[in-house]
Amino acid sequence: VFFALLIIGHVVHAYGVRIILIISGLWMLIAIAAITWVTSPVYFLLFNMTIGGSISAFNTAITAQAIAMEKELKRSYLPKMSGFFAVGTLATTLLAGIAAKFTSVQIHAGVISAISVFLLLYIVKELNVILIPANKSDAARDAVRFAQFFTSFKIDWVVNLGLLFGSLLAFSAGDWASIYTREELGLSKSLAVIPFFIFTIGIIAGQLEYARFEKKYSMVGLVKWGGVIGGVGMAIGVVTGRWLSDYFLWGGVAVASVGFLIGGLGCSFIGSIFVSQATKRSKLPASVVIAQLNSVNTLIVFVAKTIVSLTAQLTSVTVALLVPCVMLLFVGAFLR
Repeated sequence: VFFALLIIGHVVHAYGVRIILIISGLWMLIAIAAITWVTSPVYFLLFNMTIGGSISAFNTAITAQAIAMEKELKRSYLPKMSGFFAVGTLATTLLAGIAAKFTSVQIHAGVISAISVFLLLYIVKELNVILIPANKSDAARDAVRFAQFFTSFKIDWVVNLGLLFGSLLAFSAGDWASIYTREELGLSKSLAVIPFFIFTIGIIAGQLEYARFEKKYSMVGLVKWGGVIGGVGMAIGVVTGRWLSDYFLWGGVAVASVGFLIGGLGCSFIGSIFVSQATKRSKLPASVVIAQLNSVNTLIVFVAKTIVSLTAQLTSVTVALLVPCVMLLFVGAFLR
């Protein structure tokens, strides 16, 4: 994923969004369907690597397109796009849970991938008029020079750290929410997903409603107070829920779920804002900036997630979840 991100920003800028969406999208869907039939660990690893690369390419291209639309519309669009992405993630997760009871993972992945291929080609065709075109001069000159991928690499630590502080809560919730509910609160495995489901609802609501928020409040204020309210709310919910569950299980689950909802709302749009700001602070093309930002973020998020995991191992999952909550409190310091 890291090496794909180093390259793909230049490729998107040179050859346009349309071709990247088609190639990366087709391979991603075909590989996801095929990997369910793979039995060799080596081939499974190779398929996973290529899927990761294709997802990175697709994400870079579609995010660059969203940034271009923000400039055209003169208002935020990336948070809304991220919200619809979260809706799709939630819907496919629920669909997968239902389909698992009636069919095999091979058939499920194959059917969904086949349908998605046709939808992808149709949507790209319909959007072709507004998609970022190829930059023929760059394509002919230096976009495919290997050294170009490294000599133009820039790290904006203010934005990267802001993105880390603002997004780690979402990563940690995805990794630890179900474990927290099961081990700390004592809920059954089948119901342990409830707080994360509610957290995702909070993220979706915050992202889809961001356009309304930005009409009333400044961007800096939204990031600052979103971080404070989200971090404090989730921390109180996690700690109080853990304490209350010893006396009243569902009371603890309810309190923790409210905390997860507030945390999801608080951090929902922060990542999109920092991505948008990164493109405004750099002279490089948006696709290159996005790819470079994501490549650095991939590494520092890995380190941060490792720290959260070690905290959970040495203390408890409750304490580990407080780490991203505290970080979220200070995200406003990176946006002035």
